[in-house]
Amino acid sequence: MNLNFFDGLFLFIATLLNILIIAIFIVRKKGFEQVEHAIGYIVITCAIPLFIIMLNYIFTGKELWIIIYIIIIISFLMIEMMLDYILKIEFRTNLKIVVPYVLFYYIAFWGLLAISFVINLIMGFIVFGVFIINVIITIYTHKSEKTKQNKTKLILDKDL
Repeated sequence: MNLNFFDGLFLFIATLLNILIIAIFIVRKKGFEQVEHAIGYIVITCAIPLFIIMLNYIFTGKELWIIIYIIIIISFLMIEMMLDYILKIEFRTNLKIVVPYVLFYYIAFWGLLAISFVINLIMGFIVFGVFIINVIITIYTHKSEKTKQNKTKLILDKDL
């Protein structure tokens, strides 16, 4: 596996972002809001090395679609920072915001996958595997949260 520094850094960031998102969903489910918040800062900070990688890729003549996907990934991270850390709005319950947010999330993470496979096939599969775990944990935590909300609602409805 003969990678240059920037390709290796990209693969590291792609894997790290997926692992961090997994961690966020796990600590959110456990109710550790401060830990979730701290991990979120690390996620957002990943925009810095991605920006440096993007500049290198521009200067070395990487394909345009790769540059565009990195711009999308960085843009997603900036939107995340804006919604969660600057505006501090609870947007995850607002369908008008959360649906485009989730679509943007998956487009960005698809970019991580696509670029990873182009850089190195084996590492692409590793990033893909961690992404699949990410999706499974995301679905699991959302389903268990919905079940918890439904049980709470049933208890409240019985009391009325």
